[in-house]
Amino acid sequence: MDVTLGSGPDATLDAEAREEWLARCEAVYATAYRGLIAMGATRDDAADALQDAFEDALRLRKPVAHPDGWLFVVALRRWRRARWRRRIFRPLELIGEGIWSDRDEEIDLLTELGRLTERQRTVIVARYVLGLSQREIAELLGIAQGTVAATVHQATALLRERLLGGTN
Repeated sequence: MDVTLGSGPDATLDAEAREEWLARCEAVYATAYRGLIAMGATRDDAADALQDAFEDALRLRKPVAHPDGWLFVVALRRWRRARWRRRIFRPLELIGEGIWSDRDEEIDLLTELGRLTERQRTVIVARYVLGLSQREIAELLGIAQGTVAATVHQATALLRERLLGGTN
């Protein structure tokens, strides 16, 4: 569902539009949470990142065309920054530990998502978990729509090969 609040680039949110905006953010909270988990965040990290993104939503003064995508992208950026900070300050002996398991015989979608590049993972989650269109993903991530289409195609082909052994 697209919600455009206000009109024009210099518009600010009036009280009614602000309530609509916050209600939409609350409505997509669970979907964005699942998207962060699919990106590799732990439950606590996903909740923290979404809390930070929701605080940003409360402070937002400008209209947003796609609140569902906005909340996910802001939370994703928050989670990535927090992850980088932890990596910088993590003791060296813990660097080898990751969130993805090394199970030999068990195929797991989250494990395979973790093997994709960051862009591929982001686009796949935005497309199939959040249900955003290619145009919406392109706008939110600041990339060309053709790049989104190509990335979706490449990532799904890789996942198909890894999970199904190349069968259609």
